[in-house]
Parts: sequence; C-alpha cells; structure tokens
Amino acid sequence: MSLKVLKEKYSALLLFFIDYRVLLYCFTILSVSICSAKLLEDVIFFEKEITKSSIIHFLLPPVLLVIFFIVSYKVFLRVNFFGTFVKILLLSLFLSLPLQYLNYRKISRNLQKVQGFTSKNMWITGVVLSQEKKNTYLFDSNRSGLGKSLLRFQEYPVLHVGQECRMNVNVVEPSTFDDFDYKKYLFRKGIYSILEVKSYQCTDSGNRALLFRYRLESLVIKALPEPEASLLIGIMFGSKRVFREDFKQVLSISGVSHIVSASGYNIALVVEAIERVTERFSGKRVVLLKIFGIWLFCIFSGLTASLLRATVMLSLYLLANFLGRESNKGICLLLCITVLLMLNPFLIHDVGFLFSFVCTTGLIFFTRCFQKIKRNPFLSSILPTLTCLLFSLPLSLIYFKKFSIVSLLSNSIAVPIVNSTIFWGLGSTLLNMFFDAKFLYLIPFLQLNIFKSFVQFLSRVKMFECDMGSPSLFLIIYLFLFFLSLYRYPVSSNNYYLNRVKQYEK
Repeated sequence: MSLKVLKEKYSALLLFFIDYRVLLYCFTILSVSICSAKLLEDVIFFEKEITKSSIIHFLLPPVLLVIFFIVSYKVFLRVNFFGTFVKILLLSLFLSLPLQYLNYRKISRNLQKVQGFTSKNMWITGVVLSQEKKNTYLFDSNRSGLGKSLLRFQEYPVLHVGQECRMNVNVVEPSTFDDFDYKKYLFRKGIYSILEVKSYQCTDSGNRALLFRYRLESLVIKALPEPEASLLIGIMFGSKRVFREDFKQVLSISGVSHIVSASGYNIALVVEAIERVTERFSGKRVVLLKIFGIWLFCIFSGLTASLLRATVMLSLYLLANFLGRESNKGICLLLCITVLLMLNPFLIHDVGFLFSFVCTTGLIFFTRCFQKIKRNPFLSSILPTLTCLLFSLPLSLIYFKKFSIVSLLSNSIAVPIVNSTIFWGLGSTLLNMFFDAKFLYLIPFLQLNIFKSFVQFLSRVKMFECDMGSPSLFLIIYLFLFFLSLYRYPVSSNNYYLNRVKQYEK
C-alpha cells in the first residue's frame, strides 16, 4: 500500500467534504445526536441532574470531531478552516438541541403518565402492532398517552396484528434483572409500560395496512405448514414471526435470521420486482412507482428502523433521479442516518439498525474496490455476502462476543434461494386472494424446505463458531476497512479533487 497514494486520496476526500459541506454538518450532527441519547438516558431514566460535568461529556465528542477536521485540513492541505468548523459546530447544535428537547418533553410526559397509572386497573384502547412472543404483543395506545406498551396475556389470546382492541389492564413497570437491565432495554425502544390483560374486545377497525397484511399472511398460513409458512411470510413482508425455540436457534446459529426479518434486503427485492414488471417501460412514472412500492411495503412491515432507513435512503436516491440530478448513494445514506438519529437518538442502540447501516456502507463503497472480481461470476455472487460479513464482524464482536464463520456458507446459498422465493410467494399469494389455488405454493414450499434442511445441517456444525473475546478489535477493523476502501476505491487519474490536491502540494 503506497502511503503517498493514500495521502493524496485522503486529501482529495477532505476537499470533497468542503465542496459538499452538508456532509460535515451530518458528521457533526450525528455526534451530537449520539451524545444526546446518553444525556437523555441519564436525565430521564437514571434521574440524574444536569451538571457541568455532564455538559462537558455531551459536548466533548463533537468538539473533538471538529478539532480532528481542523487538524486534518491544516496538516494535509495546509489551510486553516478554524472559523468554518466553529460555525458548523454551532449551527449543528442549533439544529439538534431543539429536537432533543422535544424528545425529552415527549418521553418525560409519557413516563409521568405511566407512573400515574402504575399498579392501577384501567380500560385502554389501541392497535396491536406485532407479536413479540407467544403471549406477548406490542401495543400502541397513543390516545391514552402511554405510547407503545407490551401486552401480556395469561393464556394464548384470540387476536391478531392490526386490530383495534379495548382492554381492561393492570399497568406495571418493566422489571430489572441481575444479569440484564430489561427496563433500560425497553426504554431505549420507546416502551415504558407492560399491560397485564384481564379482558379484551377486538375489532377489525384498527390499522388497515396491517389488517391487509394479516389477510395476506392468513392465506400463506392456510396453505403451508410451519416453519415454511412463517419463513415465507418473513421473507415476503418482513413480519416478525414466532418460531419454535429450537428452529429460532437454528436460524441464529447459521446466521440467516436477517433473511426472515424486515431489512433493507427486502426493499431491494421489491425494487427488483418492480423493475422486472416494468422492464419494457422507462421514464419518471417507473421511478414514482418504485417510490410508491417501497413505501407501501415499509408501511405493511410496520415501519421498523432498518426498513425505514433503507426506504428513506432509496427514496432520496430515486427522487434525485426523478428530478434529473446526479445522486450519490453514500451521501443519501449519510443524510438518511442523520435525519433518523436526530428524530430518535436511541436508534444508536438498535442492533438491527447498526447492522443494516454498516452492511449498506460496505456494499456501496467496498464492493467497488474489486472491479476485477466482478468479471468472475462465482466470486461476484459471493462478494456482497463477504462484504456484509466483514463489515458486520466488529459489531458481532461487541454485541455477541463471537462470530460464526458458517454464516458465510449459509448466506452464500440461502440468498439465491430467497431471491426467487419472494417472487413465487408473492405471485401465489396475490392469486389466492381471488381463487383457491394452494398448489401454486408448491415451488416456494420446496425451496423453503431445502433452505430449512440446509440451515439445520449447518447449525449442527459447531466447529465453525468462533468465540472472540476482544471486542476492542472493532475500532482497528473499521479503520483498516476505511483505509483499504480509500486506497482501492476506483478514481480516475483526471479526478478533479486529485488534481486540486496536486496543486496544493506545489
């Protein structure tokens, strides 16, 4: 690796940031938003007072980031942007702090209402959003002021996602365990209460999008046995499904849980499906159809964090194409992440959100560093999988303390299966809405049966799971990936920013 080339490319990147100054604002606002999550948690959850020390800890990361950029421009380009970065820091704080204050007011208000209702019986009305466990559901009761809550039933309830329910409940606060702070875990997800249900009445007058999705899911459940039915539903709609505990463990060990959950991968498949249907057409109408399709899918799937991130990013990218402007996937991704974390800084604790972000970043930048590999059909097919595994490795070390090498093999074979299964499944489901034709599910059933047998076999290969007890490696790995991507990223020798760097050096 030539240090001279690396220095030139890093200097060119700094010049690019100055021309696209919105990126510098995004970096600074991101640091402020991440620090806001810690401050809000300390003030609201732990009930700590705001002191000089807490303010310093809040401001330190964005200030250090600004200092890092000032020094970088001074060392590599020999220019002084001190005043510019002070303005960026102040404006970033001006844009971020009002939103964080609104977050503080909203969370505090909901917590006060929960504490006022704790240990009391009450009637509450809301919409069932998702099934979390066998007898546990996520419930939105915004009209009562409690926000999102967990419903707990003593027996398996007769209700489904999307219904509006009126319930007699006992409000309790989440418990904290010795080995796991469950209350803080729910707090970060915006869930402040658990409702123990005594009686309930539900009607199909709640969320129409979720009800329509439930109707489609019912067609699959009637046609296929488990776990094939839940697998197909997860692949098509990203719906959270309650698998048997042993099969859930199989999916986790083999590293394919992301395939049957709402993620950016589902969004990519929706766009691919629209492109196949409209391949004979072109123009702005097709772009609008893609935007409409991905938002419709996102709403049906419950607006999860990873799906919302992918939908917003892709919408910005498609909208730029619609307006006839040059769009950059990396810029769209950074803008999207910045907006989402400004609105909800606790997304930084969402593991799925983080995995989705790092994998998308790798797919945008890292895969372009290996143009020669793309000429080889086999290597080209596994490059995206290798990239996602490599970029998610540091997060796996942090959160799970281990990394499953077997997931490389399982993802390389499972992804092609899913690519075709979603189209067969959607086609069969839509046709079954109008007439009974369960035989149409034969192809997706066979595919999912092969998928199930394959991951069950791989989950028994214990030797491929590596325990890695050094999570601190994550910083070294990401720095290595950053500099490797920067060095190998294809840039023309006539690149405008590289030529400007050479002028600075003279």
